[in-house]
Amino acid sequence: MTKWFVTDMDGTFLNDKREISPRAKEVMQKLKEKNVKFFIATGRLDLAVRKYYNSMNLEDSVISCNGGFIRNLSNLDIVYEKSFTNDQIKIIYDTYKKLTDGSIQFHLYTSKYIYCDTLSLSLERIKKVEEDLDESLKTPMKIIPEGMLKEFLDSGEKCYKVMMLSKNHDILVKIFEETKKYFSSAGTFSATDFFDIMPYGTNKGSGIEKVAEYYDLDIKDSVVFGDNFNDVDMLKVAGTSICPSNARDEIKLLCDEVIGNNNDFSVLEYIEKYVDSI
Repeated sequence: MTKWFVTDMDGTFLNDKREISPRAKEVMQKLKEKNVKFFIATGRLDLAVRKYYNSMNLEDSVISCNGGFIRNLSNLDIVYEKSFTNDQIKIIYDTYKKLTDGSIQFHLYTSKYIYCDTLSLSLERIKKVEEDLDESLKTPMKIIPEGMLKEFLDSGEKCYKVMMLSKNHDILVKIFEETKKYFSSAGTFSATDFFDIMPYGTNKGSGIEKVAEYYDLDIKDSVVFGDNFNDVDMLKVAGTSICPSNARDEIKLLCDEVIGNNNDFSVLEYIEKYVDSI
């Protein structure tokens, strides 16, 4: 059977400058011509990868917020969503405010914005990378120093992921464990100092299963690329699991194959070799 591909972006498909290969669009066209599916699976908000999606002329769904929100960016059809209740968000936020040591930067991910009460290191980095982009392609964010939670609740939007950023990993995990006294949820480090909390049962692996069901694909034919802890679940359900050489050592142990570095665009090279062989 024809294989289909799912890739994480940061540290995997993108280089360290958060760029795609200059040949990405050409390779994606080859995939289309041979009816091979290609999906992005990211911890980011899907609108934060629009520039890549559009530049590669992709047409299918993006698995975003670590599997909590799956949307086709070409027509905005929502394939799947699983969000927190407002009461759950209040519990997470109140727990963060009670336990924070002052180092934590707190984010809410919706289908429209990333909410934060300060210009966090993460959002500042995104702004710098996107400074020359057209406004329509920039990551939409709301920086609200006072009343961030209230504005979110008043908006009527749904939250699919909470992200906390801090070098104090112990306190991030402590906040997560404290919220679990009130309701079940999922949590993972998505980068060195980034901790994500998602609704119970949400992960990139469940996201891939939803995509496979929606597009009538056999998950045994999937080839999945990832490099970090939030990729673990999708690497486990994949037909073939692959990581770049820069992946965490723990991730390499899970994978069927380790390929070249993300800065060499090794994922794209692997995909092109496959599509040229069929």
